[in-house]
Amino acid sequence: MNPQHRFLLEQFQNTRPGRGQTTQRPEHLGTRRRWYGLKNEQRRRIMLDFIAANRDLPYEDWLALIDSLYRGESYEERCAPQTLLVKFPRYRRQLPLKQLGAWLGALEGWAEVDGTCQTVFTATDLLANWAGWRGLLESLAGDDNINKQRAALVLLTAPISQSADERILNLSLALIDRLKAEKDKRITKAISWLLRKGIKQHRDAISDFLDARADSLPAIALRETRKKLDTGKK
Repeated sequence: MNPQHRFLLEQFQNTRPGRGQTTQRPEHLGTRRRWYGLKNEQRRRIMLDFIAANRDLPYEDWLALIDSLYRGESYEERCAPQTLLVKFPRYRRQLPLKQLGAWLGALEGWAEVDGTCQTVFTATDLLANWAGWRGLLESLAGDDNINKQRAALVLLTAPISQSADERILNLSLALIDRLKAEKDKRITKAISWLLRKGIKQHRDAISDFLDARADSLPAIALRETRKKLDTGKK
C-alpha cells in the first residue's frame, strides 16, 4: 500500500461515523465494500487537510496515491480520489485517459462511479483532447460492465451544462441512444440526469430529441426531462 494511502486510511478508520451513519454494508450506495460510515463532507475534509499539507505533491506521487486508493478495500478509499482529481487540475489534465479508464473499472455502484465522474472533469478538459475523450467515452458505453456504462453518461453531465459545443451534445445524445434500452436504474437515471443537464446549453436540441425518441427513451428520463423543460425544476 502506498504510504500516503496508509495515512489516509488511518484517518478514515479513526474518524467517528457521521450522525445517522452506520458501519454496516451501505447497500443504498450500490456497493458491497466495507464502509466506515463517514459522511461525504467528513471524507472531503480529511482529503482537503491532506492536500493543504502536501501542496507540492509531485505528479508521480499524486498518480501513485490515486492508483493505490482505487485498489482500497473500503468505499471511502474508492471515493477519495475525487478530491485529488479536482484540486490538482494541472495533473488531472496530464492524466492518460487509458489510466482513467482502468480506474473506472475498479468502481462499483452509482455512488462510487459518481464520485469520480460527477463535476470532476470539465468541458475544457474534454475539448482540449476531444479525440481521446470521445474514444474513451464510446469505449465505456460499449463495455459489458454497467458501472462503466454509467460512467460514460455521468462524465458528460458537467461538460454538457458548461459548453454550447455541439460535439459534447452530439456525443451525449449518441451514447444515450446506445444505452436507452438498458433497464438498470444506474443507466435510466443517468440518462435522465444527462438530458436535464443538457437543457442549460442545448434546450431546443434536447426538446427535439425527446420528441423524436418518445417511444424508446426510459420513462423516467422522458418524464423528468419534460418536467425540467416545462417548469425549470427536476
